[in-house]
Amino acid sequence: MPEHMLFHIVLLGQVLLVSFYLPRKILGRMTYVFDTYPPSTHPKLYPRPVEHYEKARRNYRIMNRVILIAGFLLVTVLLGITRSGDWDHVIAMWLFLVQCLPVMHLDFSSIREARLMRESCSTRKAELRPRRLFEFVSPAVLGLVIATYVAFFLLVLYVRQLEFSWFGGYWNITAMTVMNLVFAAVAFRQIYGKKLNPHQAPEDRITQIETVVNTLAFVSVAATVFIALNVALAAFDLRAYQPVAHSLYFQLLAVVCFRVYRVYSSNFEVYKEDPLAT
Repeated sequence: MPEHMLFHIVLLGQVLLVSFYLPRKILGRMTYVFDTYPPSTHPKLYPRPVEHYEKARRNYRIMNRVILIAGFLLVTVLLGITRSGDWDHVIAMWLFLVQCLPVMHLDFSSIREARLMRESCSTRKAELRPRRLFEFVSPAVLGLVIATYVAFFLLVLYVRQLEFSWFGGYWNITAMTVMNLVFAAVAFRQIYGKKLNPHQAPEDRITQIETVVNTLAFVSVAATVFIALNVALAAFDLRAYQPVAHSLYFQLLAVVCFRVYRVYSSNFEVYKEDPLAT
């Protein structure tokens, strides 16, 4: 199969997965929470008027539909024009960034909601039990992150000796190091920082930390492998497959990050007016 046609198929998959399937799942979870735990029985979950949450769901749906239609149009246009394909990986990247806008808006809104909860909460409970890193991520997962980073470092050293004119050399290591430091800072904030949601049950807080920290670990591994794959494709003169690799990586990233939006196992009793009510 020609590389261009393969890219179009994979890019179409990116459009369907990131702008249709995953948003539909998130909307389903939002509807489930709203219908199962409505403001009438769980007022602490809704610091704003009910109309705000209905509008938020509607806006999220509309944003994803617009991006979905734009994605279909993009794939159609790309199929109908003749091009070298040198910028296809950039097209996949920018499409993914646009596809992330609705969920980024959702995340910022969630942070604002949590702050409103803190402002309206008169009593807050602090957890006195100390937290440790390996309570939330296994040594095996952390070892995988370190091993992947070391393997990438050795790959860069090896490819650098081949003196390719296109190779960025130690800048690749610098970029991956900065990324991992940022991830480490986010994980540290999750483990040792104050929780934004004052009503969140302790078990849900633990689950949230585990999910975020492990997601960061897997994203770190995936990103390192992705960069290494790009270096390898270029080194073996297989650059034509880089756009396909980019799109597949973005889809994998979306699926991994989707784990953060699990809600069905959460304890919603804490959001009742009287948490002891049955």
